Parts: sequence; structure tokens; C-alpha cells
Amino acid sequence: MTEERLLEINGLVLNFYTYEGIVQALDGVNLYIRDGETLGLVGETGCGKSVTSLSTLVLIPSPGKIEGGRILFNVQGKKVDLLKQSDEHLRTIRGKDISMVFQEPRVYLNPVYTVSSQISEVLVKHRKEEFLKKALESLKQERRKKGLKGSTFEMNLYERMLKNPNSLTNKILSKIPGSQRRFKLEVQREVVRILRGMGIPDPERVAKMYPHELSGGMAQRVVIAMALACNPKLLIADEPTTNLDVTVQAQILSLIKRLKSMFKSSVLYITHDLGVISEISDRVAVMYAGNVVELADVYELFKKPLHPYTRGLLESIPRPGKPLKSIPGTVPSLLNPPSGCRFHDRCSYAMEICRKVKPAFTEVEKDHFVACNLYGGSK
Repeated sequence: MTEERLLEINGLVLNFYTYEGIVQALDGVNLYIRDGETLGLVGETGCGKSVTSLSTLVLIPSPGKIEGGRILFNVQGKKVDLLKQSDEHLRTIRGKDISMVFQEPRVYLNPVYTVSSQISEVLVKHRKEEFLKKALESLKQERRKKGLKGSTFEMNLYERMLKNPNSLTNKILSKIPGSQRRFKLEVQREVVRILRGMGIPDPERVAKMYPHELSGGMAQRVVIAMALACNPKLLIADEPTTNLDVTVQAQILSLIKRLKSMFKSSVLYITHDLGVISEISDRVAVMYAGNVVELADVYELFKKPLHPYTRGLLESIPRPGKPLKSIPGTVPSLLNPPSGCRFHDRCSYAMEICRKVKPAFTEVEKDHFVACNLYGGSK
């Protein structure tokens, strides 16, 4: 694992403008992901985990609006702020460099298209040039074996397409007999290869199935296949095992770990399950009410949690022979969040400064960041 940061989120502020008022969903989120690592993002329901992931893709649902901050992503060795990119440029990044696996796979699979059609759409969008080259080379070899030389016009088209496949339109491509059929065949082969890599038995048959014919675990594997079809640098997994039974959960977690190693991708894994976090993560970011309150190595976080909220989460894990502990109070409404530290009204360590001053996100120990006035660094 390298120390180079693939993604950096600095001071991200996001509000939702609703009829009831302004929902302050993200209040200066800070985190980063290194090349080749898995960052677990954990917190209670409604703390801002999924909104953070959607912000990374710049896919903010209405009536949300990003009010401040930066999202820096390494594109071909250059750090670019995704919030300043055009829609056209973002479309080239989504699916190719950054992909996402959603919590409800059936919601994101079109019920009227086959598995093959939906994965093919991703492949053609981002890897068209690759399949055009394969199709033309394959067709050229086939014609040579049959002793078919073709016209000078066709041969010139072959050479032009192989040098620059995007230079010719599908209309011109259609003038080369069999080229479109061969192109579709190459894409279908890749779909089957990807499904086989997901551990799906009989991938040729599954490719022809519709979403309603798939089990929950199978549907999730198909969504993962779509997300990894273009070997993205960053895979965002938003609670991909929430509605699956424990056996299938274990299979999906094992699959994600294996594919991450295979493709050398980084993973942002979102969940509220600390057991899953301990199993899959290299580092962990803990969120509370729109803020990242702690960021540390997974072993360091479980061994030595610093933020009172993180301690409360770990103490609330059921243990045999010990009484069940819980964090007092409830998560505040983000329509009117508490001033200062948003956790102060539930914190047994709260001081007067906590009610007035929002704590800064400070590196207390090496690579261990905390937003808490107990450790200084107040804004």
C-alpha cells in the first residue's frame, strides 16, 4: 500500500433546502483514502454516510446543494477538484475511475433489461475503443483464414479504425460486413468473463436473465460486476450486505476483498456494523451528525478510541455476561443542530467550550485524527 492519497475530502459542507427548513447534512467533513486501501465509514443512520459517498460522485439528490469544501481525486496522476468539473468530464470519471455499489441492488437494476444488456451498457460507455479493436482484429483474421481479401475501401477502414477507433461513426462501421456483429460478440464475451469472476455459476445463463429472476445475493453480485466492469480506482460500497443473510454477507465481503486485491482498487465501505468494519477495513472514519469525529487505523481505533462517541459505539456492542450499554439521548435533528460540538448534549465529558465552539479536526497521534475539545485544537 502506498502513501499517495487517491481521494481527499476537505471541509465538505452540504445543505438540503426543504419546506421545513435547511437541513445541515454535512458540516465540514474531512477524510482521505490512500491508494489500495479500504476505508470504513461508520456511524448511526442519518449521520451523513451515504450523502458523503454521493457527494464524491457529485450526484447530490434534490434539493441538496454543496455549499463549500473540496473533493480532490487523482486522475491520471493529477489532483482535480471534482466539484469544479463539468458534467461531461464527470461522466467520463463515473463508472470508469469511481464506481458505486448501492444498498438496494434491485432498485438500481432495470427490470426490463437482461443482466447482459445492463453490464454491456457500462462496457460500451467506457471501453468502446478496446472492443472495436478486438472486433476488427478478429474479423480481419477470420477473413484471412477464409481467403477473403476485401476491397481496398474496406481495408483502409480497417487500418483507420485500428489506429483511431473513435474516429469513425457507427454508420461507417456498418459498411464493413460483420463488424457490428463481431463487436457485440466481443462485448458479450467480456460480460460472461466478468460474471465468472464474481463467482457466479453458469454465467452464460445468468447473463440472459432479468433482475426479478435473481436472488438477493446474485443481484448484488451483478451490481458489483457492473461497478468493477471498468477496473475503477475507487469503489464505493454503500451498505452492500444490509439486507442479505449472514452466509451471503460473508460471501459478498470475501468477494469485495478478493476483487480489491485483484484490481488494486481502493474501497470506501459504508456501514453501521462495527463487526464488518473490523473485518474489511484498513482505516476507519467515524461519523456523527454530519461530521467525521475520528479517523484512524482500524486496530488503533478498536484498541484506543479517543472520541467519546467512538467509545460509546464500541461499548454498545453486546458482550456475553455484561450488561448492554447505550449512548444516552438521541441523534439531534439536522434542521436545528446543537451549537458547538454536535455531540455535546449526549457526552459525559462535555465542557462549557463544547457548547459554544466546534472542535477542529486535529491529528492527535500519527494518522489518528479526532474532532474533540478534550484534545485541544478548537476553532
